[in-house]
Amino acid sequence: MAQRILALEFVGDLVRAAVAERSWNSFILAGVYEKVRADDETDLSGALARLVAEAGQPDIVISALPADSVAKRLLELPFKDGRRLHQVVPFALEEHLPFPVDNGTVAFTRVGRDGDHTLVMAAMVRKTDLQHHLDLLQKAGLDPKIVTLAPLALAAMFTRAQNGAKPMAHLVVEGDESSTSVVLVDLGGTPRAMRSMTGGLMTSDGSVVSQDAAAPILNSVRQTLLAHGEEMDQTEVILAGAAAACPQVRGLLSDSLAMPVRDGGRFDYTGIFEGSVPDTGKYSSCVAMLLGELPSKPLDLINFRQGEFLFRGRVSGDLSPFYTSGILAAALLGVILFHFALGVYANLHRLSQLNAQIAAVAGPVLGQTDPANARAQLKTDIAKMNHRLTLIGGNLTHSPLDTLAAVSQALPPRFPVEMADVQIDSNGLRVTGQADSFTTVAQAKEALGKSGYFGSIEVAHAKAGSDPSKVDFRMDANFKGATPANPRDDADQ
Repeated sequence: MAQRILALEFVGDLVRAAVAERSWNSFILAGVYEKVRADDETDLSGALARLVAEAGQPDIVISALPADSVAKRLLELPFKDGRRLHQVVPFALEEHLPFPVDNGTVAFTRVGRDGDHTLVMAAMVRKTDLQHHLDLLQKAGLDPKIVTLAPLALAAMFTRAQNGAKPMAHLVVEGDESSTSVVLVDLGGTPRAMRSMTGGLMTSDGSVVSQDAAAPILNSVRQTLLAHGEEMDQTEVILAGAAAACPQVRGLLSDSLAMPVRDGGRFDYTGIFEGSVPDTGKYSSCVAMLLGELPSKPLDLINFRQGEFLFRGRVSGDLSPFYTSGILAAALLGVILFHFALGVYANLHRLSQLNAQIAAVAGPVLGQTDPANARAQLKTDIAKMNHRLTLIGGNLTHSPLDTLAAVSQALPPRFPVEMADVQIDSNGLRVTGQADSFTTVAQAKEALGKSGYFGSIEVAHAKAGSDPSKVDFRMDANFKGATPANPRDDADQ
């Protein structure tokens, strides 16, 4: 779900704003707005309420204090620890001010580093001015997350939006009919000087002010450049705010400095915002403040919501309270997935080893075969081999040769019996043949019984054959311990 971010500034009797819509992967400039205080209104709360009604209720609010109500200094401190900076900056700033900071709120932002030294832009606003600013927003139902200094954000935005040109130092002059701010940024993007003045180079109807009214402002701009003269030849001047839309003001500034002046409202911001970005013109400061909420690499804004004025509200759509729980849940999920993957790997490794062992055992017999089918193939091949052995008698308990030898030894030489068919299986011997008499059949049965090789012996049938001098018979002799012949065989008699 996209968040709506509203950036506000108050200029005389005007309220100006820019709105951006932010999602996890996009940042779009949704629109710019301006409302004027009505004649019957005592402050800007009415104009602010009308602006919010038109722009829509925001999820995050950023507002700017008037630059001329803020004292600011560039400080270089011999350490970089964040906690020490918070402790030392108020006292370091106080040394440069003609009044104590006890009744003010101090804020700062790091703007550069040199080894162990830290360069900070420190600023102080009186608590009464900050409270009045917050009360005015509260009347419109707004609680700003950030209260900042717009000119500093504007200079940083122009540093990021280089428009394809090589990096250069630049002097940003922001002005309208009531105030003018000047920020000098060096080649590395570090602010080196910042001034705010009451009065502007243009009137409310867009015309240029008189030479006498313009002289103090132009002299201040010129002095800012001269203070950093080593970079003057490589510095471009950018005019922003309502004055940027007035060609006469740009001409006045260019003639005074003898340098070309660029219109800050016509910069290309497609590298910062997605989609089309119109001429920002007088809304440049508001657009610059939106960069403090970029999805990636947000601009580090000075924020006066410190100490007793600390922002304690809840940002709509902000999921930061759930970040810790989300991180823990993600870590737990990662551990579970790692444990599952480790188990799968272990099982696959074990399966691979088992397949290798199966292949080693079954390979000599089966040759190249799938280990998953080795058991079934072994059973099939064993059954085939048993079948073949059965056919040749190789898998019987009593060898056919041993059985025939036992029969030969049991019957006397030249015994008058002719065996036509001899069958040997796992149970015993079945003999079909002819004898010279029934007595000879009985003697054969008795001889086999005495051999000790057989158990039960039965004469399945004995009858006169086609030859009157012969008797056809069938005799079943079971091996010792074998199951007796199936009684159904008697039906053959």
